[in-house]
Amino acid sequence: MQDGTTIQISKKNRDELKKIGSMGDDYNTVIEKLIREYRNHESRLKIDRIAEEAKKHFKEHREEYVSVDDL
Repeated sequence: MQDGTTIQISKKNRDELKKIGSMGDDYNTVIEKLIREYRNHESRLKIDRIAEEAKKHFKEHREEYVSVDDL
């Protein structure tokens, strides 16, 4: 880590970070893992919202679509 900083966290959170990390991980590595997981979770939520919007749109405009069987 090139540019370091100090952050204050509770002992409880420090202990939780230790549980999340693997042997040899420093806190920065653990926090990077958490950030990746958060971003992945956010991406999944966005995909889910898009899918719900698509379903809603299809239900509301069903009569505008043609079945493949009718082609």
